[in-house]
Amino acid sequence: MSQSLPKIYLVAGATRGIGLALVEDIAKKDPTAIIYAGGRNISASPQLAEAAARYPGRVEIVKYIAGDAETNNAIAKTIKEAHGRVDTVIANAGINNYGAPVHEYPVEQFKDHFAVNTLGPIVLFQSVYTLLQASPSPRFVPVSTMGGSLKLLDNVPKNICTAGYSTSKTALNWVTRKIHFENEWLVAFPLCPSPCSTDMGNDFIKKYMDGQSSIPIRTPDVVAGMMVDIIMASTREKDGGEYHNVQGGRYPW
Repeated sequence: MSQSLPKIYLVAGATRGIGLALVEDIAKKDPTAIIYAGGRNISASPQLAEAAARYPGRVEIVKYIAGDAETNNAIAKTIKEAHGRVDTVIANAGINNYGAPVHEYPVEQFKDHFAVNTLGPIVLFQSVYTLLQASPSPRFVPVSTMGGSLKLLDNVPKNICTAGYSTSKTALNWVTRKIHFENEWLVAFPLCPSPCSTDMGNDFIKKYMDGQSSIPIRTPDVVAGMMVDIIMASTREKDGGEYHNVQGGRYPW
């Protein structure tokens, strides 16, 4: 009996938080998976190095800079030479590091957020496009946020001033849905991890919610586990082009 090929994963933004937890969870749930874990400051993440040591030959650390074609293409070349394909790409890298009302929000901050949160996944998708085409079960899943929903904005308190972050994720949602319609062979959808006790999540709660949240705050390992379950079970017919949350539901656009 022929042995099935291992699944090839690429997780962008994997040095800490949810991205690192995604790498760990995939490695545990799929014992033959080969995971390329990308990050900007890979030398500053001993946790990622430890994960690679625990899963030798299965977790490969690669340099990834969001929106940078050179490093994205280099990752694609490495994966192509080793495997000829990639099965699942999770675009997790993102920033949310400025807050102000729109009339005071610096244009440069908008540009910075769009460069990482919107253009980053676009450049990544373009770099791995042919590798996804070579997969028998390709998936492209950018990590989004409920803050990218235009409808849910109706209920967002006025003191939450994340214009750069939220609009960049709204644009990412549009791009991901467009990718779904343009590529009938692909499973593509944005996935919101929900509030999580990452550095970004904790900063948000401290700044806008006085350190307290009425919404359950999950740890990165719990959130990553929920995300991986959704991704691994996803199909184009059931999930493609939809705006997912980790509870298994859908957000309105």
